[in-house]
Amino acid sequence: MHLNADLTQIVATDIIVVANNRQVLAFKRTFSKQHPLTQLPSILSWQQYLKHTWQSQYLNSTLRLIDPTEQRYLIESALQQFEQNNHAQLTNEVIKNYDYCINHLIPLETLAQSKIQICEVFASWVKLYQKTKNDLNLVDANDLPGLILQIENNLQAPYIYGFKTLTPIQRKVFDKLGHQVISTQYTNKTEQKCFENSLSEIQAAAIWAKQQQDKNSDCSIAIVCPQLSELQYQLSSIFDQTFDDLLTQTGQKSYNISLGLPLSRYTLVQDLLNLLELNEQIKTDNIQTALFTQVVTSVYIQGYHLERSSRHILVNQALALSLEYFQLEQLAEALTQCPVLSKLIQAAKLNDTKNQRLDEHLLNFNTTLSNWGFATDRPLSSSEYQLFNKYLTSSLKLNQLALHQKKCLVKTALYLLKEISNQIVFQAQSSKTNVQIIGSLEAEGLHFDKAWVMGMTHDFLPAKLNSPRFIATDIAIHHQIPHSSYELIQADAQNTLNNLCSLSNHVIFSYAKSHLELEQLPSPLIDFNSDSIVQPAIKPATRETELINDASVSQFTQSEVKSGVSLLKDQMACDFKGFAHRLNLTRYDEPHIGLDRREQGNAIHNALHYIYQEIDSKDALLKLDSAELETLIDQKVYAALKRHPTSGFKAIEKTRLTQLLHKFIETDKARGNFRILATEQSVRVEISGLSFNTRLDRLDQMDNGDRIVFDYKTGDTSTAKWCSTDIVEPQLPIYSVTNNTQGAAFIELNSSAVSFKGLSKDPDSLPKQSSRKGSCQEWDEQIKTWSKRLDQASQDFQSGQAQVLPNKTACDYCEFDLLCRIQK
Repeated sequence: MHLNADLTQIVATDIIVVANNRQVLAFKRTFSKQHPLTQLPSILSWQQYLKHTWQSQYLNSTLRLIDPTEQRYLIESALQQFEQNNHAQLTNEVIKNYDYCINHLIPLETLAQSKIQICEVFASWVKLYQKTKNDLNLVDANDLPGLILQIENNLQAPYIYGFKTLTPIQRKVFDKLGHQVISTQYTNKTEQKCFENSLSEIQAAAIWAKQQQDKNSDCSIAIVCPQLSELQYQLSSIFDQTFDDLLTQTGQKSYNISLGLPLSRYTLVQDLLNLLELNEQIKTDNIQTALFTQVVTSVYIQGYHLERSSRHILVNQALALSLEYFQLEQLAEALTQCPVLSKLIQAAKLNDTKNQRLDEHLLNFNTTLSNWGFATDRPLSSSEYQLFNKYLTSSLKLNQLALHQKKCLVKTALYLLKEISNQIVFQAQSSKTNVQIIGSLEAEGLHFDKAWVMGMTHDFLPAKLNSPRFIATDIAIHHQIPHSSYELIQADAQNTLNNLCSLSNHVIFSYAKSHLELEQLPSPLIDFNSDSIVQPAIKPATRETELINDASVSQFTQSEVKSGVSLLKDQMACDFKGFAHRLNLTRYDEPHIGLDRREQGNAIHNALHYIYQEIDSKDALLKLDSAELETLIDQKVYAALKRHPTSGFKAIEKTRLTQLLHKFIETDKARGNFRILATEQSVRVEISGLSFNTRLDRLDQMDNGDRIVFDYKTGDTSTAKWCSTDIVEPQLPIYSVTNNTQGAAFIELNSSAVSFKGLSKDPDSLPKQSSRKGSCQEWDEQIKTWSKRLDQASQDFQSGQAQVLPNKTACDYCEFDLLCRIQK
């Protein structure tokens, strides 16, 4: 990695300002190569230059420069005074827009007088923050250009390099000082490659990089990936396999991925923060089950390797409580099997929590880590050692915040420590390798012997229109904020492309037609013609097609089937839909956010199953007082949802499910006397030669001896789905014709009402609102009708009836529509 620039005119006394830290390293390497016996000049990034110049000119100033952590804290404090809740995304946007105002010379008064409410509010936030700084004699990095412009001394004119486009404030500073531009030498020899998918593209780039390295071990190679953060794990996996770097420490790999992650994303720091939180919960003896399981099974806690099996048994017993929070006495016996852990927990109880300054809380945090022997029970790897040291250094920022924060509870201190961990980015020291995988911004201004730029899609170049949140569009365009207008986007895209073309004397550009099954188009700035399409190394083998008669197929000879209920349901709706079950197609859940309808339904079923495992009759239900019922429902809802990760969606579902269960149980209490015979029971049934399992939700026996089978439903239901020509919901009819029952009913559970809808031999066996309607027959006659229709569906499936003759609802949400030729 070096620069493609002539530095022969540079001498040791010069000052060079470059765009970023990676260019600093490249400049030093290039200068040393062109001036092997000359001392390095002062080579600084833009931010380093501002800080260096300010410190050299304001030696006796009473002003104190604050870092980004302290700046963020003061901005959040200003937002709180405007009654804005702490939210990381809001703070990030305020900081970004504040930077825009400084770098693009946008006066706050312009925003305050814009008559656009969001701009005026933003200006008020920033003005309050600036007032706080002035009152405390503080300056931040955005104040430094203005202070430098006020310096009356003649400062040395710098050389500048690597700035794609100077911001107005950079141009103003450099114009005042006088400067010379070191120009890069552009090249335009490129090659284009097109791949079917992103994994093929990554694999091809990895093989190419390995081949170049094998040819010349001193060759500097760049793999540029604009989506580096998104594709990090795919890149690591494929490059590890290609370079045979599996199970190798970061500092020993044959390649380097230049991507840091927030401290809080690393397991060691996550376990550390969880430990500090658990330590406080132990003092109050109100312990969150999920947190306890994470800490107790952490490899960084003292004694883990000695007590690993016992601690996992302890965790299982904690989960078996089915409680979101528990007390230690509930695990007293199991804790005796973990003497080291038990001793650590007992020691944690002795320390009192009180209001303290942040620096005092930090000392207590460090003491807690020491008491628990955190990260001392086994040797740390090189990456873990660097990470732990980075955390210790970053945690000292609490001392800076102590200047502004009054005495507070440990909860506040821990929140601030987590926020610091979210903001500080860490990357373990990389190996000294010539193969660099970097992002597009890092690559600009650099030069390599070989370069491959991936992801040249229309989403990358040109970028999308993206105006600032708190700066009006016309103001943003007037002050040339990037990506605020199509003209600026076009100019920026061309500058970016020129820089990428100059990465090497010969640059490969590539893109993939699809990523994660989403179609991608090439960047319009690059000509990906037909010659650029890369054919797969192995062509898929062709197979002869087989034509079948879709009206009737071969006899089905197996006696056992899977998903028998849905099979017969589909056969009655459409013969072809039933036949499609023979193909054993794999079914995939569609991606979704939060809990989808199926997961919500499973949670309701599980919660009711857990409740009625303990409550086996109406009498037992009535004996529960309100507090006991509340506890029972809370426990079972927690158990039903515990497999889902903690999130806002889970919290909402917990509230919804709790309210629904209370409503259902009140309805259940109003029924006649019943005894519960089974819940969520798998039952083996046989329909005209087809044998399969079906699951009943609940089976009750009434005082008159009637056995009623129930099916929980979260949507609207109707007995008409049983009594029409086709049985739309066959599960209860299947169970009823194969077992001794005297009634069947849906239990309809939704937010509007809880109701029972069904049929029974004795009308009094079901609530009155469920009296049969429509074409339903008397119970004994209805059983005969069901049996006849189900037998016919089973025989049609086995004989191979596959006509494409769907009923009016068969095509709704059909999973086999790609196979079916019916016109819709």
